[in-house]
This record gives sequence, structure tokens and C-alpha cells, in this order.
Amino acid sequence: MTKSKVATTADVSSGKVFKTTANGQKVLVSKVNDQYCAIANKCPHLGLPMSKGKVENGVITCPFHGSKFELCSGKNVEWVDSVVGIPLPDFAQKMMAMGKSATDVASFKVTQEGNDLFIDA
Repeated sequence: MTKSKVATTADVSSGKVFKTTANGQKVLVSKVNDQYCAIANKCPHLGLPMSKGKVENGVITCPFHGSKFELCSGKNVEWVDSVVGIPLPDFAQKMMAMGKSATDVASFKVTQEGNDLFIDA
């Protein structure tokens, strides 16, 4: 793993994600409360980007299939429940999951040096 600068503190604000790349990997950097966090910009359901997802209370929702992930840990808190924001009934959620089990998204520890933010990726 290599330490990579991903943002400055001015780039990142609460309730939003900052899209960047570190060593060829697409990453989302966010601020939750007073903590800087980073996760992969790739939903584990179908590998689609999450950068345009809704951010609420430290959780991002995949804009394609509604899976939700904690921004600081990558932990999955809800698995495939909609299609482009349209809620699905339970039986359709199972079909849309396409046999894939709930999976966490990769997360990265963010370190701060002055106003610069780094991850090991």
C-alpha cells in the first residue's frame, strides 16, 4: 500500500462526498461529524459508482439500487431495495440482488497532515 494524498480539508464538507482517485482506485472522501472518512467509489452489488448517491447521517445510498453504506467504516446497512430511487417490494429486492449477498464496501483510514488528507491505497 502507498500513502496517497486524496484531498485537502477545504475540498471535503459534511453531508457530501468528494470524488478522487488514489493509486488508480476511485475513492469518495467525506466528513462525518469531525472525522474524515474514505470508501471506494464502487458499490459491491454491481460495481457502479456511488458518487452521486444521497448522503445522510454518515451513510451514502447507492443511486442505482439503494444499497446503503456507512461512510467511515464501509459497513453495509441496507442491501438493494430500489431501482434508481423507486422502492421495490421484498420479492423484487431479492430478484434485483441477483443472488448476491449484502457486502461491505472497501474503506480506508484517512490521516491528516496540516490541511492535506491521505489514505493508504
